[in-house]
Amino acid sequence: MRKIVILLLTIIISIVLAALYGAIHDQITYSISSEYFTVFKFDQFGFLDWGNNNPRLTTALIGVLATWWVGLYIGIFQGLVGLIHQNHKLMFRYAMNAIFITLGVTVLFGIFGFVSGKLDAETYENCCFPYDIKDAKNFKIVGSIHNYGYAGGEIGAFIGAAYQIIMRRKKAVV
Repeated sequence: MRKIVILLLTIIISIVLAALYGAIHDQITYSISSEYFTVFKFDQFGFLDWGNNNPRLTTALIGVLATWWVGLYIGIFQGLVGLIHQNHKLMFRYAMNAIFITLGVTVLFGIFGFVSGKLDAETYENCCFPYDIKDAKNFKIVGSIHNYGYAGGEIGAFIGAAYQIIMRRKKAVV
């Protein structure tokens, strides 16, 4: 019964952390390219009218909407893997560590996306059809950060699961 409570707690914490990450992440990337949000994301999420009146708040809301569900999947995944641990205390410790590992890998991939976007030698002209973008280079950099971040979340989740398995094996040997 305690492990089921920890599983649910892991999912809830993961959702909250992902939502906070999304809000903060999008505030940072908004500073790089506001057009990525005001032209593209506001349209994608149906916030064009309201969003342009409240761009920072809308950007934070989009960050939450775009990432909470990733936290749901990561929380379920890490929580289920966590069931391998001997008791609920170890399960909670290692599942939380795995979530923070996932978060760390996601951040690293986002940084790599920034660098990759900066180094991209491809021309930025006509990059963003059908949108009219004034600063296509920064628009593409933010797109790169976002794409790499999602990849980092997926890869980080598997690294976090591997961490839990390794910790379980270490505890089994002791």
